[in-house]
Formats: sequence, structure tokens, C-alpha cells
Amino acid sequence: MPALVERLVAAGPGRVHREALALLERPLLAHALALTGGNQLRAARLLGLNRNTLRKRCRDLGLAGPRARRPPPRAAEAAPA
Repeated sequence: MPALVERLVAAGPGRVHREALALLERPLLAHALALTGGNQLRAARLLGLNRNTLRKRCRDLGLAGPRARRPPPRAAEAAPA
């Protein structure tokens, strides 16, 4: 971690926290979601976050999980003869 901080300081002093989050948050959230099979509530609990916070961070980072699949619409009922 000290080497990472030194690299971030050299790249842009005053932005260390923002840059560290950019590097660490995405893989951390992705791994938590993978550990929980994509279950956002369980991942949020694992991380100590509110589920809505996790959802927002995932959206912001482009980690939007797969949506639940809906069954295809049924074919229209045959019109009565």
C-alpha cells in the first residue's frame, strides 16, 4: 500500500484519495458481487454498505449487474372463431 500511495502522490498530489478509490473500489465491489452470486443485498451487507449505496456505486462504476430475466411474453390468445 505505501508504494501505491507514493505512486499516486507523484502522479497528482491532492488527489490521492480519489485516485485510490478509483483503483480499488471497482475490483472490490466486483469481487463482493461475485462472492454473493450477484446478490446485491448480500454484497452490501458483506461490505457494510446500504444496498442503495452499493447499487449507485455499481452504476457509477459501470458494474450494473444482470437484471432478473423476465419470461418472454406469451403469444396472444387465439381470437375466438
